[in-house]
Amino acid sequence: MAINYAWVLAEWNKFLDMTERVKTGETHPTRSGEIRHVYSFKAPDDEVKKQLATVRLTFQRVFENWEWRGFGSLNHQVNTMRDQIHSYLPMIERSEEIEANLTPDDPGPQIAADDLHPWVWSAAKPHWDSGNDRAAIHAAAVNINSRLRKKLGRFDVSESRAVREAFSIEDPQPGRPRLRLCPPDDPEHFKSVHVGATNLGCGLFGAVRNPVAHLSDEDHDLTEQEALECLAAFSLFARWIDRAEVQEKPASEAAGAPDAQEGVRSQPT
Repeated sequence: MAINYAWVLAEWNKFLDMTERVKTGETHPTRSGEIRHVYSFKAPDDEVKKQLATVRLTFQRVFENWEWRGFGSLNHQVNTMRDQIHSYLPMIERSEEIEANLTPDDPGPQIAADDLHPWVWSAAKPHWDSGNDRAAIHAAAVNINSRLRKKLGRFDVSESRAVREAFSIEDPQPGRPRLRLCPPDDPEHFKSVHVGATNLGCGLFGAVRNPVAHLSDEDHDLTEQEALECLAAFSLFARWIDRAEVQEKPASEAAGAPDAQEGVRSQPT
């Protein structure tokens, strides 16, 4: 999500307004006998502290290498932050202009993790949130394997073998249903779609799931971006499985039934 510079600017201005000095109505004498007025912040100290914390967070998020150097009394912290705001204020006020002229390329569309297929993200999220990207990929793969086996009703095969059984272009057999992504009206298209689905699924389990499950971090290191792309690939495969139609041949049609091919029926998912 892009930074909302208008909100940042509003929070900074709110802090500047809250920390304006105002007369309290109290006075105290100096050593020379003068009477001086007592000043305080426009807002109560507790509210100033809360707004100070919010403003510090905006600096940390907007400016990557920014460091907070305001320590000591509240007055000193406020004065330090006011100086920082006044220094950086022109950058925020002209943020849109700066972004438009200094961003080298259009970053393009972004992959949102919570928009991945639910089979993937529901399994991966707890691990991803804890910073364990490899465990997130593994959990997503395990969940897709379970969903595929359940949809096929095949608990005697798993992972790559289950994928090959599911998207085989051979007709379904008793106890060996198939998943169909398109009708066989165009044989070449039918073949390419289902062979492609088989190759993708087997590739994901073999080249993505197996390394994260069996190799150490040193032998198979992944960046966060690569891990997210792995989840996106599994998400695409999950969508294919989810929308595929189950076709099966009942056992009663296997033993000498005439025109057995006509006995293939569709099972709603």
